[in-house]
Amino acid sequence: MSTRRTTLALCATATLMLGSACHSNTPPVIVAPPPLSDSAAAALRWVNAHAVPFTIPDSMHPVTDRMPIMDFVGNARVLGVSELTEGTHQFAGIMQSILATLSSRGFRGLAIQAPMAETMEIDRYVRTGTGDPKRWLRALGLHWNTQEIFTLVQWVREYDRSRGPAEQIGFYGFEIPNAAHALQVITTLPDSVAGAGFNAFVRRQIQCVTTGESAAWGREGPASDSTFWNRCRAATANVVDSLGALQSRLAGRSSAQAMVAFAQQMARVAQHDADVGLRRLPRHETVAEHILWLASLAGSDGNLLVWGRDVESGRLTGEGNVVQSAVPVAKTLGDRYRNLAFTVGEGVVRAQPINVGQREPGGETDMRLRPPRVGSYEDMLDRASGEALFIDMRTLGTDTASTWLKGPRSARLVSGIYSENPIGSFETPLQFPTYYDGLLFVKHGTPATPLRR
Repeated sequence: MSTRRTTLALCATATLMLGSACHSNTPPVIVAPPPLSDSAAAALRWVNAHAVPFTIPDSMHPVTDRMPIMDFVGNARVLGVSELTEGTHQFAGIMQSILATLSSRGFRGLAIQAPMAETMEIDRYVRTGTGDPKRWLRALGLHWNTQEIFTLVQWVREYDRSRGPAEQIGFYGFEIPNAAHALQVITTLPDSVAGAGFNAFVRRQIQCVTTGESAAWGREGPASDSTFWNRCRAATANVVDSLGALQSRLAGRSSAQAMVAFAQQMARVAQHDADVGLRRLPRHETVAEHILWLASLAGSDGNLLVWGRDVESGRLTGEGNVVQSAVPVAKTLGDRYRNLAFTVGEGVVRAQPINVGQREPGGETDMRLRPPRVGSYEDMLDRASGEALFIDMRTLGTDTASTWLKGPRSARLVSGIYSENPIGSFETPLQFPTYYDGLLFVKHGTPATPLRR
């Protein structure tokens, strides 16, 4: 900066400081929110009577906090949570606390909406300490590459450190955009461990997965033939079994056994990919299959906490008849599926800004949320008692308050991108308990912190 510009800046700063001093006794102007409608006021009274306050970041750890979430989950095998307002510091801590509470109820896994094969690298880290979690969080993308997620990963690692495999918590991804990383792990075992002949056999067997994925998810070319997929399904199962046999032959070589065990886990991912590809399901049913498969990794009655971005964990169909994966999951599990929505009232989030004239969002930055729209859930909840609330919506009745809370009514939806200008609503209509059994609400959100290298 030039000397002249520095001088001007100092002068301007002094002027502002003097002006501020002259008016220092003037109280700030506080604009009162518009009054609630009679029905919204009744809903507020219901919330104040029924909501359970919880603390952050130790949410639901004290006994008074723990029991409501335990009662809410009941005998559920899968608990899905939709992160409607993304990019907050608070949400990862809430998920960690829920997982800590539910670990005593047999929950043995957290599944995030991220690529399955790459996230398996983080699963290996939390179970064994092998690998660099920061590297793999970067690979998962901006949403997961935060200090808050790293802290969650470290907590799971500490939990697993002193426990056997059956009692450990797994860290999974429930999407398979492709199995490329899984195939790389399977096909790059050192010859000194597996032998050149074994490795050549594995590469031949597993190649069908690559062929199938390159054929538009089995809808064209040779992979559209069910005979092809049946052969691939058998081939991937053969690879899983062969890697298991190799582990047995490596008895006494612990590091080599661990390497092959991880390759076998990746082979199971490839096998599952082939199984689902064979059925040619639509996206929401495919993702549902992934979620249920991950739950099964914890045993025949495994319990799983699912972190869905935006409305993924909601039992709803969006614009353009886009069905969420929770719909078929709930259809399969019935009342053994529970779900929650998470939103905030005001504050700052970490998001990619998109503004008028932009075709693509920019890099992530801290962005202040616009005040909730009048008549929205957040507008009412901002006036409730307590900073952070857990609300079980399954007990809603037929009175005025319940009718208002059932909706449909708008709620904030910030899914990776946001604009501080009113160019988009960034909202979605919700219904309780049709879409979600309960709600997690935080009045003041603060932004997530990018992970330091």
